[in-house]
Amino acid sequence: MRFLDLVVQEYIKMVEVLAIDNAVENERIIIDKEIFKSFLEKYGYMKFNQKCKVYKDLNFIIHDKNNYTLPCKDPVLNKTVRKVVINYNAYKTIKALYNTAVK
Repeated sequence: MRFLDLVVQEYIKMVEVLAIDNAVENERIIIDKEIFKSFLEKYGYMKFNQKCKVYKDLNFIIHDKNNYTLPCKDPVLNKTVRKVVINYNAYKTIKALYNTAVK
């Protein structure tokens, strides 16, 4: 198995699990930093910071410069907080390509 395969499989599974309990709005899934961190630390083949860099570089998450989060309006707290924004478009594209066999 190639390293990229492992990262892509993990990302696809993470988004599938998150999409069950979280709304997909504007092609994004918005989650707390702690939830994201727990997903990325589940398998120890890379450190959290390294994996975040890969996710940012591959456009798996939408983020601020030099960060892995984005300011988002929290309707419950009625204020802006930093959250992780999963790029659902990237997920759909990656999943379609990953599951397509070349003849």
